[in-house]
Amino acid sequence: MSNKADVLIIGSGYAGWQAAEAIRKENSDAVITLLTADDGMVYPKPALSMALSQNKTPDDLPEATANQKGAELDLGVKVRTKVMSINTQRKKVMTTTGSFSYKKLILATGAKAMAPKVEGDAAHEIVTINDLTAYKKFYKALKGVQKVTLIGGGLIATELAEDLRAFGVEVDMIVRGSHLMSQIMPEAISHNLEAKLRERGVNLIFNSEVKEMNKSENGYVLKTDQGETFDAQLVLAAIGILPNIALAKKAKVETNLGICIDANCQTNVQDVYAVGDCAEADGVVQAYLEPIRRQVKALASHAYGDSSERFEVLPTLIKTKTPSLSIMLSPPLHATHGQWELNMNVGENQRLHYTVDGEVSGFALSGEFVTSANKLYKELYSA
Repeated sequence: MSNKADVLIIGSGYAGWQAAEAIRKENSDAVITLLTADDGMVYPKPALSMALSQNKTPDDLPEATANQKGAELDLGVKVRTKVMSINTQRKKVMTTTGSFSYKKLILATGAKAMAPKVEGDAAHEIVTINDLTAYKKFYKALKGVQKVTLIGGGLIATELAEDLRAFGVEVDMIVRGSHLMSQIMPEAISHNLEAKLRERGVNLIFNSEVKEMNKSENGYVLKTDQGETFDAQLVLAAIGILPNIALAKKAKVETNLGICIDANCQTNVQDVYAVGDCAEADGVVQAYLEPIRRQVKALASHAYGDSSERFEVLPTLIKTKTPSLSIMLSPPLHATHGQWELNMNVGENQRLHYTVDGEVSGFALSGEFVTSANKLYKELYSA
């Protein structure tokens, strides 16, 4: 493996591997090297919030090892290699296993799971999941546990609640807001989903925030800002992710919430690109798979093609992994002064549009209406 790369990729998540595939498609001769701090295992990340109900262990999830994937794409992979610094002027990357030079650098550093701000002698034992390594730890900790307390009420927290219940584990779900997925989903659909989750035995606690977590004889005791106390055996938080931008910042690459990129996925530093959960375009970080697929096409097209592909920030289409109620959403990019309006309602089948000054800029579908999601999305966002 060469430490002189035409293309050097930092990160082996979905974005890192997708970038490698896109570059290889565009250029069969480029020397590509991928660096990763972990083992670089290739696995479908969405599976982490539905593996239990499918009776899959963490060992069932990998699709390929880093070396297998590297061989397939004819690239060099350096696992368990932590990047210490980047010198963009000399085009050099310093790591724990030596230095690497590049012509083009791709930052695919991903994001880290946010930990809730909680006091108490057991606060450090709150579990978060954002990769396979963390999932393995969680899976091990779950052995013999009858009840999991979930902190969070967003998409991933909701999917995990469904998955845990299907696995036969009791769930207390402590949600800061007044309904589930409040940032991306209208209340009307949330209420239906909440009713379904309650039927399945999920204990939903709204408008409540965990402030303290202490050890007890049988596990933990949680205290909320509402004065409630809950006994817990295992506490899992899913309250969002934060882009990993420290490396870019240190290298004087422009950052905001994420690493700032243009329509070619290039940063403010020439030949330095960023893709995936760490990247921010037009003030938006989109931590979904579909935008990543478009990002890497634009990047490869700019780096080795004719620059015809450009990355445009579009609302994404989200299919929730909630077996108790089928939901597909395309939330607006900037939910400002608009509102959700009920367009059609037949039992648990609902269609709502997000409108701003009479213009539709998002939608949410549930039940049988999800079948029209792709058509509706194309109508809204195809030029």
